[in-house]
Amino acid sequence: MTAQDFDADAYIRQVAPLLGLELDAERRAAVAAFLEIARGMAERLEAAPVPAGCLDLAPVFLPGGE
Repeated sequence: MTAQDFDADAYIRQVAPLLGLELDAERRAAVAAFLEIARGMAERLEAAPVPAGCLDLAPVFLPGGE
């Protein structure tokens, strides 16, 4: 799926029941607005150039220094 194919309302209708949420049309519209904002932010991040070698994974974190 590309960003252009993303349907916020369809996503909300599918995911809300999985989360135990019952959303009326007004609330779905409000959530959809924020999902569209998040989609725009993600598009900007995906478009940003990333220099080679800067995405090296960090070592595994072990709580307590074990």
